[in-house]
Amino acid sequence: MRKDRLLRDLLRDRFVVTLFSGESFEGLLVDADEKTLRLVDAYGLDGTSRVKVDGELFIPRDQITYMQRPGVSA
Repeated sequence: MRKDRLLRDLLRDRFVVTLFSGESFEGLLVDADEKTLRLVDAYGLDGTSRVKVDGELFIPRDQITYMQRPGVSA
């Protein structure tokens, strides 16, 4: 469970999640376990447009290429 400490500390932060398939989603991270992330208030991203996702979005962690926190600088 130690490896998930970082994600647990970032619950309720907004992320952009990019999948190996090339699809990207933006949403509020509300839960994560060893296999899945759960986003709410989520949008599908397609170039310059955003499409509201109906309901919660469950993303298998093994399908994620990377995650970003928009607007966060070091």
